[in-house]
Amino acid sequence: MVEDDVEITALLEKYLYKYGFELFSVDRASSALDKLSSSNYELVLLDLTLPEMDGLDLCRLIKREYPQLPIIISTARNDTTDKVIGFEVGADDYIAKPYDPRELIARIQYQLKRNAPQDTEETSELFTVNEKSLSIFKQGVNLELTLAEYELFALLLSKKHMVLSREFIINSVNAIDWESSDKSINVLIGRLRHKIGDDIKQPIYIKTIRGAGYRYIGD
Repeated sequence: MVEDDVEITALLEKYLYKYGFELFSVDRASSALDKLSSSNYELVLLDLTLPEMDGLDLCRLIKREYPQLPIIISTARNDTTDKVIGFEVGADDYIAKPYDPRELIARIQYQLKRNAPQDTEETSELFTVNEKSLSIFKQGVNLELTLAEYELFALLLSKKHMVLSREFIINSVNAIDWESSDKSINVLIGRLRHKIGDDIKQPIYIKTIRGAGYRYIGD
């Protein structure tokens, strides 16, 4: 996120974390370009009013160097011209401040899904996810998961090393009912651990983060 408002940065960092996202924030264009050149990121959330350089110019530079990287412009500037120019220089979406953080989450998830690789299989060192057959294999052996177990484990694998809150899991796993309690998710995690050969006392795949959620730590 490229944003020079410290309060907005702190608020979004906590909110996005609840939904399984890791946020790296900078407050100026030069820092953003340095970050992008040294690490891989899935999406840029870009304010327009920045020191050093206007956000529209920064958007143009980022798209020139990283054409596949989705950019969501987030700004309090309500000039229609800014919005039009934003799309002309490569922005993928535009959200006006103030906004409901839930809307931002939905827009981020849409952009990530739209830009995700279309392969039907995702592979870790131990586990292979086959989206077409809704199956996960451990070293070539089908784990025979239920739909809810499959969706939950595929989610954990896709968010490796990230802590997923119970709220995020309920929102992301279609096979889990919206009204599912923490207890039912705990039971589902327990069944999944049993099938993948994990130990709750000394986990090597799925770790419980007390008061926060779960994290895949394998591979």
